[in-house]
Amino acid sequence: MLAIFYGWLGWFPPGRLSPEAQAIVRSESWVTYTGLYTIDALLNGNLFVFVDALRHLFLPVLNLVIVGNTGIMRVMRSSMLEELNKEYVLAARSKGVEEKVIINKHVTRNALIPVVTMAGVLVAGLMTGLVITETVFELKGLGYWAAHAAEQLDIPAVLAFALFTGTVFVIANLIVDVLYAYIDPRVRLQ
Repeated sequence: MLAIFYGWLGWFPPGRLSPEAQAIVRSESWVTYTGLYTIDALLNGNLFVFVDALRHLFLPVLNLVIVGNTGIMRVMRSSMLEELNKEYVLAARSKGVEEKVIINKHVTRNALIPVVTMAGVLVAGLMTGLVITETVFELKGLGYWAAHAAEQLDIPAVLAFALFTGTVFVIANLIVDVLYAYIDPRVRLQ
């Protein structure tokens, strides 16, 4: 994406801000409220910095959306096809239930269980700071910090990142388990 959109077309540059926007952000008139350029630009009333920050965020966000959604779409499709071939769908069709009702009320709910599992892992992965995306697009977030700590052999920092990652995955799995009970009544405890 960098080779096409930045190198060839020159539309979306890497980094966090262009040099012109960096000059505005480093000026004395700029007030940093959150450290997020998009929000701070809106709070400072500077539309140029806001648009520039969005231009720099476009490729990393597009990368994460494509990578995350393709797996979820594949799992949802295969789950839907599997559920459509089950006996309860055949029974509902033989009773004359509309196809729209069968798909929306019965099949989709049962097909969501593997999708929720994958989405929980994906969200946990996003929360722990995508090391590759942040490194490639020069975004200095948690993933970039962890990669830099590993390069410097900063063992306490690497262990802290591993502990944080493990905690996020445990919490994500707990949320996924709670969602199972909401999606599928057969999972609920009596």
